[in-house]
Amino acid sequence: MKRNYPRTYRSRRPLKIILTALVTLLIAAIILTLSLFFGLRQYIVYDPGGTLHLEIPWLQDDSGE
Repeated sequence: MKRNYPRTYRSRRPLKIILTALVTLLIAAIILTLSLFFGLRQYIVYDPGGTLHLEIPWLQDDSGE
């Protein structure tokens, strides 16, 4: 018998839903990491000893100790 309303829910397999969610979260994490890397690149400071660290102005403690 034909339905008079559209199928709004297509029974997907739970494994496919979980894998889709994981892939989406992985892509979001990669995009966030890359945007942080390129956004904070101007604050990377190389020390004379060969090490590097971040000097982010709004995270520095200027309490005078």
